[in-house]
Amino acid sequence: MREEVGTLLGALGQVCATRDLRALGLGSTEAEGLVRSGDLVRVRRGAFVSGPVWRAAPPWERHDLRARAVLRGLAPGARVALSDHSSLAVQGVDLHGVDERVHLCRTDDGRSRQDAGVRVHGRVPDAFVVDLHVGPVVTIALAVLQVAARSGVEAGLVSADAALRERRTTRAELEAALACMTGWRAHAAAARVVELASPLSESAGESRTRWVLLTLGLGIPEQQAEIADEHGLLVARVDFLFRAEKVVVEFDGMLKYDDPSVLRSEKLREDRLRELGYEVVRLTWADLANPALVDRRLRAAFARARARRS
Repeated sequence: MREEVGTLLGALGQVCATRDLRALGLGSTEAEGLVRSGDLVRVRRGAFVSGPVWRAAPPWERHDLRARAVLRGLAPGARVALSDHSSLAVQGVDLHGVDERVHLCRTDDGRSRQDAGVRVHGRVPDAFVVDLHVGPVVTIALAVLQVAARSGVEAGLVSADAALRERRTTRAELEAALACMTGWRAHAAAARVVELASPLSESAGESRTRWVLLTLGLGIPEQQAEIADEHGLLVARVDFLFRAEKVVVEFDGMLKYDDPSVLRSEKLREDRLRELGYEVVRLTWADLANPALVDRRLRAAFARARARRS
């Protein structure tokens, strides 16, 4: 890669626009050469990402790169801001179940539009647009509700839980954002996210687990619940607890068992819970994609717990 292009990309967060290349004296022929060589990846006309960075990025990081490149590639002074999950991506908030298009909203009364790679929505109130180093973006509170409205409650809940957990937004800010969405076709989905959002979900997996349990009609269990023994000594803090039914649900991302001592500790903890009369159900990412399986496993656990008590 030409040294000056590498320097430019480093200064601009590994994205650049046609106008940036022209400022270096590089025309369309040189730009095409950089794309052919793999030094740049064109994500949209006039918008580029560093090729090595793009190829090394996992899927969940590519939307951030794409969104920033598209915003950089717009004409200077364009009256738009990154919105929906594009806003969340550049602000580092967890995403789930969203599309790959870059989403923007108008900051003036211009028309909305869309194509295969970009969707521009209508205007949002000025109070919900902030200027970051990458450019204007919709606030996190409004963006998570936009995600709920366009991608569903589960997608919105994953982002809302993460934003509350990391103190990137507050419930009051979510409620204020919801108030500005009155009249939206999917207002009910956004309202449900505000109702359900919890800072106690420690991962996207826990957010999705809570939603699956709710969709199965199992209700909302206690989160991060503490279980003590007959002497009042703490035995475990569990992801979810149906206390009356004595059923524990744990989301298992399978990332913490590289250390054998951790695996042994988890087994001893689970054995102790069972000694106290609790049923323990562990759910993985694959399980969450099969709600019928989750339903069978949970209802079987409820039955075993009832048998224990009787």
